[in-house]
Amino acid sequence: MDKLETRKRISLLQTKADLLRLLNDLKVDDLQENAYPIPMKVINFYCNPAHEKRYRSFSIPKKTGGQRIISAPCRGLMSILTYLNVMFEAMYEPAPCVCGFAIGKSVVDNANNHVGKNYVFNLDLKDFFPSIHQARVWARLQTAPYNMKKDVANVIAGLCCMKSDDGRFVLPQGAPTSPILTNMICERLDRRLTGLARRFGLNYSRYADDITFSSMHFVYSADGDFMKELNRIVSEEHFSLNAQKTRLQKNNVRQEVTGITVNEKANVTRQYVREIRQLLYIWKKYGYNDAYSKFYPKYKAEKGHVKKGEPVLENVLSGKLLYLKMVKGEEDSTYLKLRKQFDKLSGNTIIPKPASDEFKYILTYDLSNFIAENSINPFKLQILRAIASGNYEGRMELNGKFMPVFLSKGVLKQLKSVEQGDRSDMWECYISLCESTKGRFWLIHRGKHDEATHNPAPQKTISQIIDVWAKKGLEKAKEVFENVHYPMGDSIDIKAILDIWEEKGADAAEQLYEQYVNRN
Repeated sequence: MDKLETRKRISLLQTKADLLRLLNDLKVDDLQENAYPIPMKVINFYCNPAHEKRYRSFSIPKKTGGQRIISAPCRGLMSILTYLNVMFEAMYEPAPCVCGFAIGKSVVDNANNHVGKNYVFNLDLKDFFPSIHQARVWARLQTAPYNMKKDVANVIAGLCCMKSDDGRFVLPQGAPTSPILTNMICERLDRRLTGLARRFGLNYSRYADDITFSSMHFVYSADGDFMKELNRIVSEEHFSLNAQKTRLQKNNVRQEVTGITVNEKANVTRQYVREIRQLLYIWKKYGYNDAYSKFYPKYKAEKGHVKKGEPVLENVLSGKLLYLKMVKGEEDSTYLKLRKQFDKLSGNTIIPKPASDEFKYILTYDLSNFIAENSINPFKLQILRAIASGNYEGRMELNGKFMPVFLSKGVLKQLKSVEQGDRSDMWECYISLCESTKGRFWLIHRGKHDEATHNPAPQKTISQIIDVWAKKGLEKAKEVFENVHYPMGDSIDIKAILDIWEEKGADAAEQLYEQYVNRN
């Protein structure tokens, strides 16, 4: 069913039964013979936002600190919301200033609106999703261009909203319909802020709750006309600004819009490129195991709360390179060089898939080294259950989070003594990242797999030492350099790089580093 036909069907909706027929037709169009029809009793149950079991709420850490509350719909409701979202996408046409949750738009489009400006002014709408009440959704669906009947709008608003802890009925952050509904609600806000920007000669864009203005001239004083009008419009549209996330960036510092640098062109940060280059360098110089051991702890600390299972280094690097390509362009020399290195390395490091009843060891650590590298202190292990193979399923704490592990039959005695404080038997235990047809997992065992065992020396790479300089100063970086053991053949003069960084800046140091990497 194409967009025009979907729009026509929506314009003819009169009752809840009409809505259900359309949802089921969209589901059949999507899943074909695998589509099971949604019954009316399911719609009747889920359209009451007072039911408490419709959403599961949990928190995840924010990059800037604090916790973000996510409310995920249950499976039955998710199916309904998925096809409601198809309806919304057929109806909603985003304004040019809207870059978030709009088909064909991205963070790069948002950033490109503000490249090369003297001033970039970032604002954030406070408590964006929970500030939109069910009554606003219900009212918006009945106005142009949606023009839904009252009863239909009432059912849809009930399906798309949830009861918050304070008793209000609001849009949940975590439902597939919430992002596009916020855009629909914000259409008048976008019109008014676009007009405000035009009046003062500014550029304006919005990505979800992130609002950005930019200009060559200054109009952002707290008591100026622009700020007074901005605060008035935001307040009249029933939103509020988050003062802690309001920032004015001049062109003499790094200007960022939705995570992308915009001083001269849309670009990623140096740190982003450095992390990719660093992992590729370690992979090439010391092998896949060393690269994985460098990558794994940081990835789990940053993404472990939202990503299930064990990460695949090749997939993560490929995703990072695709993002780099999206931002810098497919002809960018930095992207092409890193992509070439990655393709060569990943082509040489293909891990064959095991047979259905087998698994393959990818890399293995002494358990004691693994604990030391990943800061698991104190050592915490919980046995959950015995499984059919005679082994055990458990979980072990890693960086404050519990990760699932499997344990072989002979390992429990040693680990119990470790848990009680006697670590003498820990040297006889190993932990391996393994892969089966079902995915990757960790296994604690006694036998040592020499071809995969990985016990890296406590080395630091060039980029790590440069990072120490950036965070703690040149003297600390030199101290780290003097106390680090480097493998034979690693003849890079890190002190020279640090001296050049101090004398000529980061770009010159990066060039010298790249020359060394290319030489090797």
